[in-house]
Amino acid sequence: MDAGRGTALPGRVAVVGGGVAGISAVKALLEAGVEVCGIERAGELGGLWRLAEDTAAYEGLRLNTSRPRTEFSDHPMPAHWPDYPSRAQLLSYVQEYAERFGVERHYRVNTELVTARRTPEGWLLRLAGPGGVSEETVAHLVVANGHNHTPRLPEPPYPGRFEGTVSHAHSYREPSAFAGRRVLVVGTGNSAMDIATELAEHAGEVLLSARRGVWVLPKRLLGRPTDQWNGALAAVLPWRLRQRVSQAMLRLTGNGRKRAALPASREGVLQDHPTLSDTVPALVAAGRIGVRAGVESLEGLRVRFTDGREDEVDHILWCTGYRATAPFLDPASVPDPARLPLYRHVFPLDEPALSFVGLMQSTGSALPVVEAQSRLLAAHLSGRLPRPARDRMLTAVTTELAAARERWGAKRPHMRLDVDRYLRQVARDLADRRDTAPPLAGRRVIVTGAAGTFGRALGARFTELGARVVGLDLVADDTGRTPVVACDLTDPESVTKGVEEAVRLLGGGVDVLVNNAGRGGPAPAELRPGGEVRAQLRLNLLAAWDVTATALPYLERGRGRVVFIASRMAALPLPLAAAYGVSKRALAAYADTLRLEVGSHVGVTTVYPSMVRSPIHDSTREAGLSLDGVSRPEPIEGVVSAVVSAVTARRAPRDVATTRRGRVEMALARHVPALTGRIVRRTVAARLTAGAFDGAPLAEGLRRRAGRAGAAG
Repeated sequence: MDAGRGTALPGRVAVVGGGVAGISAVKALLEAGVEVCGIERAGELGGLWRLAEDTAAYEGLRLNTSRPRTEFSDHPMPAHWPDYPSRAQLLSYVQEYAERFGVERHYRVNTELVTARRTPEGWLLRLAGPGGVSEETVAHLVVANGHNHTPRLPEPPYPGRFEGTVSHAHSYREPSAFAGRRVLVVGTGNSAMDIATELAEHAGEVLLSARRGVWVLPKRLLGRPTDQWNGALAAVLPWRLRQRVSQAMLRLTGNGRKRAALPASREGVLQDHPTLSDTVPALVAAGRIGVRAGVESLEGLRVRFTDGREDEVDHILWCTGYRATAPFLDPASVPDPARLPLYRHVFPLDEPALSFVGLMQSTGSALPVVEAQSRLLAAHLSGRLPRPARDRMLTAVTTELAAARERWGAKRPHMRLDVDRYLRQVARDLADRRDTAPPLAGRRVIVTGAAGTFGRALGARFTELGARVVGLDLVADDTGRTPVVACDLTDPESVTKGVEEAVRLLGGGVDVLVNNAGRGGPAPAELRPGGEVRAQLRLNLLAAWDVTATALPYLERGRGRVVFIASRMAALPLPLAAAYGVSKRALAAYADTLRLEVGSHVGVTTVYPSMVRSPIHDSTREAGLSLDGVSRPEPIEGVVSAVVSAVTARRAPRDVATTRRGRVEMALARHVPALTGRIVRRTVAARLTAGAFDGAPLAEGLRRRAGRAGAAG
């Protein structure tokens, strides 16, 4: 984008960093159709949640924001996870997110950005990778390298010389290394509290130095995660009023300032960075963690604190935070990223070919923030959302900075943001640009029975919504918008080959499987099962089972969805079509069992249409057993919309009826089956009286018992 105009430079975009910010940025740019490559110096994606020498993670690390307030909007965390997931859980979540949306294929891992130099064409990148050092030019550079990798130590250093050992929280991994030692933990942030808690089980003595006051909050308040209260209040109250309400709640529940016997913060609970801990208060009360004032000086193994007290310790563990750095950028242009004025915390005022994602300090989880920033960035770089004029951006930055200083003082005001207010602001920015990525952009979908009435309609709708769709059916077809792979769904070997080919065409993964293939036909329950019955059971039930099980490893990796197209007859049985009803009821039972087994990673939905006019009913009509007067037809568009809604829902619904009448029928069938049976029998009797089945040999038994034995033609 030229500095004086609001349009993006055409060309490739490079995203530096493979943590949550970088992954989110690459994903949003891909969905917006922007050519992008990611650069990550480690061998895998995951950023600071990786347990490695170059990260700040330690084995016992847990989130300090609750699961619903942390997850990406289009990738829910498993419902059975704890309120505050572990480091390992979040790493798996982030990596699955990257795999699900095809992000990892656009990253170069084990590649470090050494320098980035501005040129008239964009940025000249000097890269060090497995093949050595190379250079290339990109039009736009996105800095998403995080700000928790350069430890910050006390500046200036405390007077005196300490003769014990020292380390920073960045190098802390597990507590057993400190067994029997006297450890001073300096800091009162979440990492300091977590580490002090772990050390209390192993170290000989643990002291916690608090240079300033701190709010220590419980992880749960009045039965729900603490951060969810502030999130609920943020929708209706300004932060000052929220703060008063929050502090009143803490006082009423006995979780106020004195809870952890730590010095009280001089600021309000929403003007500080509260620490969440249920363990530290109890350990302090039990004398297993000693609380000390700020460090004043060091001498030998002794530490003197600002209140005059002295203690002898073996090790000082600095939990004093990190400095934001971007070492590959020219210090003359970006001397201190933490003091860089950024419009919406993304766009520099005077550098149109540079953006930042994740350079912020939020009142909540980083994940929803970087997701919003990434969408804002993608809207701009795809040309849908020009940046405002510089004077307007400057006014916004100046106003926001003044508000941040009023609320948080001098503590990194350029980086500070209120997560709820920020997300609403970005939503307003994007509100006038409704032409953002379609809801299924980038999703990889397999539809069985793709050549049939439902299959063609589903493929067309999914494609319109931005998905990549591959169908499975008996005959291959690559002439339409949805390629169809030849696959006999009743043959296990053919299913294996068909699914593998579909996955290959989709680029190596599957996000959605729609089991749509089905077969209908007359099959009275009173007659012995013949070839038609077995054919329906094989296709309607066993084929769906086989395809699902074959695709499941891909779906699990991508946290995908499975949709089964059942029938209202799975809940509302009708006569003369026993094979269809039995197979669809069994299919629903299979879906229920599958949900119990894989529901933590794969969403499972069963959709229950009524009768749709399609060739599947032709054989029934030809046999004189049409149920047109028993089951009311519905338009195919409604069924397709129900499937799309199930796929795009935040959490996969269990059962979906496609019409209001269908919901009523299913409720009756489940809760008052006797009444439902009487209604069906009465309806069928009326059809018999009207002579609907008089010409059908297969209905002979039904007619005979109804006193119409001689009615066959």
